[in-house]
Amino acid sequence: MSPANAAQASEQLWRLLLAIPALADGKPHAIEEIAERAGTDPLTVGTDLRTLVDRDGPEPGGFIESVQLTFDAKRVQLISRDFRRPMGLTASELHAIELGLAVIQREVPPEETRLVEAARERLRLAATELPDDDGAEAERAATLGAMAPTPLHLAALRGAIVRGRRALVRYQAANATEVSDRTVHPFGLVWAGGRWYLVAFCDTSNAMRVFRVDRLVTVGVLEDQPAVIPEGFALEDVLREGRVLASDGHEALRVSYSANIARWIAERPGAERQVDGSVVVEHPLLDDDWAVRHVLQYGPDAVVMSPERVRVAVRARLEAMSASDGRQ
Repeated sequence: MSPANAAQASEQLWRLLLAIPALADGKPHAIEEIAERAGTDPLTVGTDLRTLVDRDGPEPGGFIESVQLTFDAKRVQLISRDFRRPMGLTASELHAIELGLAVIQREVPPEETRLVEAARERLRLAATELPDDDGAEAERAATLGAMAPTPLHLAALRGAIVRGRRALVRYQAANATEVSDRTVHPFGLVWAGGRWYLVAFCDTSNAMRVFRVDRLVTVGVLEDQPAVIPEGFALEDVLREGRVLASDGHEALRVSYSANIARWIAERPGAERQVDGSVVVEHPLLDDDWAVRHVLQYGPDAVVMSPERVRVAVRARLEAMSASDGRQ
């Protein structure tokens, strides 16, 4: 890493260390306040926080998103238990943090050097008590931690939200053969299920819609057309269990959960108790990848009833995992 890149990484880490404690309560906070706490501007702190969720590469079967991040025009919300309890880190991860603190120590004013050195010493003591990582663990951590490029239109959407302007978007829906042009009132951006989503009111369909940002072909901000935001609207109202409830379609995922786990599933909205003790739940189907991950996390205790293509996708993922295990 070049000295310039190392300095940028150090500065970003320092801003995150200042911002995250204020967001750890899981409640919405004014972006201006978080930016002031981190000693930067709202645009920069937004970019910093996105590094906590952006990644590249395929997700393993059953992967559950541990960090949920939402932005609207004035607020940011970070929901994650990872920042509310002591983290279980490997030895190599502790050494990496210690290295980051060493970089920070060279940047801080003299009066703060002793505090950083104390933190480094505590990390060194913790690291020496842990066994070395094996190769498999190190490879897994590297795969899950890789950073993904920022989606093409995220900055334009963020600008429209901050300025309260409508946008003209071209969108390729999941099951559509052609793109559609839509005028939308952007409400906010949501990270859920490993992707960024735009929550907006769509003038074309005259309804609330959620658009996958990576399926937006073009985005044009309509500077002369103010967006209309319903009074009292909150992004958290369209989220549940780390995913968005609204969709750009009306398809549903129907899943049967065995009697072994029924008591944990039965309290969900729309759950149907069956005579054999199992429970059937109909979920809004936002995208097939989320459906596959959701079902696999329950192993043999969850079975897809419909749609058929998701059943096929789950079977294909299991076969791929089995083949991978056979080669090891």
